Amino acid sequence: MSVRISHPPLLLRPLATLLCGFCTLPALAADDQTLDTVVVTASSTEQTLRDAPASISVITSEEIAKRPVQELAELLGTVEGVTLSRNGNLVPGVQIRGLGQAYTLMLIDGKRVNSSNAVFRGNDYDTGWVPASEIERIEVVRGPMSSLYGSDAIGGVVNIITRKIGKTWRGSVKADAVVQEDADAGNAFITSASVSGPLIADVLGLRLSGGYDKREADDSNINDPGINGTQSGFPKVENRQFSGALNWRPVDGHEVGLTYDRNRRNHDGFILEREASSLSHSGRYGFGTSDITFNYDETRNQTGTVTGQKNPNKATSLSLDGKLVLPWEAASQLLTLGGELRRENLRDRANLAGLPGTAGYGTDPEAEVSQYALFIEDEFTLRDDLKLTLGNRFDHHENFGGHNSPRAYVVYHATESVSFKAGWARAFRAPTLLQGSPNWGSVSCGSAVTGCYIIGSEDIKPETSTSKELGVQFDFGKVGGGITLFHNKIKDMIDITNRTSNVALAPTYANFVGYLPDGRPIFAYQNINSVTTKGVETSFRAELSPQWSMRANYTYTDAKNTSGVRDIPMVYRPRHSANLGADWKPDDNWSLNATARYSGSQYISVSNNLKKSAYGVVDLSAAYRINKMLTVRAGVLNLGDEGENRDVSTDFNEEGRRYFVSLAADF
Repeated sequence: MSVRISHPPLLLRPLATLLCGFCTLPALAADDQTLDTVVVTASSTEQTLRDAPASISVITSEEIAKRPVQELAELLGTVEGVTLSRNGNLVPGVQIRGLGQAYTLMLIDGKRVNSSNAVFRGNDYDTGWVPASEIERIEVVRGPMSSLYGSDAIGGVVNIITRKIGKTWRGSVKADAVVQEDADAGNAFITSASVSGPLIADVLGLRLSGGYDKREADDSNINDPGINGTQSGFPKVENRQFSGALNWRPVDGHEVGLTYDRNRRNHDGFILEREASSLSHSGRYGFGTSDITFNYDETRNQTGTVTGQKNPNKATSLSLDGKLVLPWEAASQLLTLGGELRRENLRDRANLAGLPGTAGYGTDPEAEVSQYALFIEDEFTLRDDLKLTLGNRFDHHENFGGHNSPRAYVVYHATESVSFKAGWARAFRAPTLLQGSPNWGSVSCGSAVTGCYIIGSEDIKPETSTSKELGVQFDFGKVGGGITLFHNKIKDMIDITNRTSNVALAPTYANFVGYLPDGRPIFAYQNINSVTTKGVETSFRAELSPQWSMRANYTYTDAKNTSGVRDIPMVYRPRHSANLGADWKPDDNWSLNATARYSGSQYISVSNNLKKSAYGVVDLSAAYRINKMLTVRAGVLNLGDEGENRDVSTDFNEEGRRYFVSLAADF
């Protein structure tokens, strides 16, 4: 069976017409990334994209402002190498190079964000803790960065970098409204405001920001009845954010930072509240630089993880990390030494309580785990046009011992405009606090009463990966782009796919461990042998004139479970994906933008051989700068109204045609 959606040529026809009418198209203006763009995520110091020892993409604040953004995942899905998991109309998860969202490390200003301990299934929360209007840029590292960041960075890193406190006061207010053409679909509203500036010139600065957004739930009759009856549409999503920051410069070369964030996210009645704070110090010395940060992060799951039940929990993470950067000019080297201490705690009376019906059930609702890490990175300038970066991180996990994550990367500038990059890395990912705890368990198999039960296991091993990439980048000023080949192989992937509520069939599963007193079968997390992803990422940009610019990218991804006798494709991984965009700026006040997004066919269920057909979506928008303070935008999203509503639970809807208007004030 397949879920049919219109073929891409029909979907792209509106954009093709626009292209033909104007003879050429643009998607990136001059403010978009070039190889001179400075990034901070790919190594221990600031570097240009040209020199960065990684494949990295940058989404600028100008790109973010072009359309209303409630969930950053939708925007991240336009980056080459990135696809989105879309199961059951949940907020999409970010997948880099075919690896699931659990393999993408999310950072906010370099600080780790991870709510997986508080909400182990359907964790779609970690891309929305910051109002989009407060983002200066997003850096996306495509490929493993465990040598610097440790576990969770096997697939890549997304670093959301917020606007800095400047030397003068500035403020902003933004409001967006999105109205659906289909009266049964939910409308959306997004607002945010911020203010920052010096309290004491060159000594003390303050930033305050907040945001609120809401997408109403679709009406119950949004989908036509399918083979399994009517499927629900998009659920209600409501987010609140507040953050504050203080920067203190007691003397030249030293800066102390204090941040506080408070957030509340409601996804279809599942509510997460998060409080996070950090205290940091940056020092600049004659011999080098130092950075040290203490982070506290508390996530409260007010609802739990089982539909129809209320079982709150609380996850807490404490970490201390620091690094020392030592330039060694005589040897043409840049040496970085660093380390991290982290302690995670979970209190969950419902799921962290042992096996239901047994004597010790509910007696110990807490679990903790500690780990520490040491890392080293050395950048060698072998020649003016050739750099080699070597690094390794040693992580020691309380339950799973020590693991090394080595990495080697070469950057060669063949000319001023053409650069070659090649890298190799080994990485590891430790089981989460839940996956490794036999005292943790949860209902599964579709029922809290007659289904099955899943538990953690002390027998599972950490996952390891080996990754390779080879690429070329070019930048001739008004024209630039690149192509990268990648190959990832993961061993001992942690999995809980094998489970059933069939009591007689359950013992035939390798991870079956017994029955609950009420007869439900129990299954433990297990390691599966291997998963392989490989593919090609391409990108192209061009400034066609002072008024016109364009951007395009294409990704081919082949992601398979290679553990068994035959390879099995992984779900929600389209082999082909592409993005095309154009900007036209006829004068200083007006700007117009057109984008097209194409997603190739993809499996939504391998066991049932269900596929979603290829489809594409076109968006149009226009902006008018009223004066130095005010800008108004309006546009049409999904111009062709493409996408059919789902008729099976594993499928997902594509939002239909909708209209938006936005007003932004900067002062």
